[in-house]
Amino acid sequence: MNSDYNLSLRQIGLILFATFVVIATAFAMEYYILLFLPALFFIALGFFFQPDLFFYLLAFVTPLSINPADAELGKLSVSIPSEPIAIILVGLFFLMLLTTDKVDKKFLAHPVSIIIYIYFIWLVICCTTSEDKLVSVKFVTAKIWFIVPCYFLAGVFFRESKSILNYLFLFLIGMVIVSTYNVIHLSMYAFEDKPSQWTMQPFFKDHAILGAIIAICIPVCLGLRKMAGRDIVRKISLTLFLIILSVCLLVTYSRAAWVSIIPALLLFFAFQFRIPFRSMLMVFFMGLVYLFFNMDDILMDMQRNKEAGSDDIVKNAESISNISSDPSNLERINRWSCAIEMWKDRPVFGWGPGTYMFEYAPYQLKANYTEISTNFGDVGNAHSEYLGPLAETGLPGLLIFVSLLIATFFFAFKAHQKTTSKAEKIIISTAACGLVTYFTHGFLNNYLDTDKATNIFWPLIAVIVVMDIKNNSRTKEVV
Repeated sequence: MNSDYNLSLRQIGLILFATFVVIATAFAMEYYILLFLPALFFIALGFFFQPDLFFYLLAFVTPLSINPADAELGKLSVSIPSEPIAIILVGLFFLMLLTTDKVDKKFLAHPVSIIIYIYFIWLVICCTTSEDKLVSVKFVTAKIWFIVPCYFLAGVFFRESKSILNYLFLFLIGMVIVSTYNVIHLSMYAFEDKPSQWTMQPFFKDHAILGAIIAICIPVCLGLRKMAGRDIVRKISLTLFLIILSVCLLVTYSRAAWVSIIPALLLFFAFQFRIPFRSMLMVFFMGLVYLFFNMDDILMDMQRNKEAGSDDIVKNAESISNISSDPSNLERINRWSCAIEMWKDRPVFGWGPGTYMFEYAPYQLKANYTEISTNFGDVGNAHSEYLGPLAETGLPGLLIFVSLLIATFFFAFKAHQKTTSKAEKIIISTAACGLVTYFTHGFLNNYLDTDKATNIFWPLIAVIVVMDIKNNSRTKEVV
């Protein structure tokens, strides 16, 4: 592979002529399957001469990809075209790893990468004890084409800051297109609450996942705007993007997404005032201790809240703590309770990766049933990025995910403190603030089994790892 290779005009002419001949032959003979040949040829050509284009294409098409099963357009449960592109990129990464020196060994040996290896190893182990081995194997296979291109291959292309900005900008463009579509579509229903749950289809399954990804994108958009400097066109474009994303976030009525913006703001100030990571971690654990010892009082206060979710933004915000009558909040408690009870039965290996939705039904208590409860495993999962792994992969699975969380922010703070580059500080804080929205959202939902979340989540982690490695190398050079 040689991304610097340039085709001559004669070669380009021959390729275009051959393409014309194939297309003309297909129509003349009414043998339309031949039309796929030029497409396959150009894919192969791009793969050989400009493989990074596939990587950037993945960023742009992810928000625009359609999963027929989610959009009720068929039974096929694969996001098209993002997942096929991701599978191609898995092959590209391993080809690079085996035949070139482009894959940085420091990236492969980084502590965050090691945590990911441990994560994969534990998933494979849990597959062997899974209640449904076929489901678990499919789940782990999907994780390969989610993580390998978006973390490990990102580590190859993100060595240049420009590549990071290009990927994030392309993802933002895709999200702005979807957000614009959603706002216009919802306006036809007078921005009512009920339609807001499906007007983003066929691009996103529902309002909750759309809100989660927009919440990640808002810090990213702010960071890119700050990086634009004196580029007025880009600055105006990103300002417009920010307005569209913010409006769309509001009219998703996704309360979890709204809440997740607050930690991003707090983290931004922590970077600005250079607060040490250990202080942030101490505050976090002190908050957990406070919640643990005051849980009864907090629950009593929450039970007094009778405000239900609606299309009134203020009332919808007030309903966040309603656990007495709000069906969405009550159903989360139902799913969380099931996850904990499932873990108690299989505390070490869990029920198997991806099996929660097929196994939780018997663990539902009648007292926890809501109007949206189901025994058929067809409307969602554990609604938690923490309790889901606990039920499916046991306590070790949860600890591995928490380790990833802590390591990510540890290295973000470390890299931000070490670098003297203002641009790199912005990139690091942007990635960390985007990630903290998802880690916060993860207490209420889990979407890392979808391309929409993974194709921005893992690249942002790769950004932090690349920046940490870059600053470690500079430190060694100085010494």
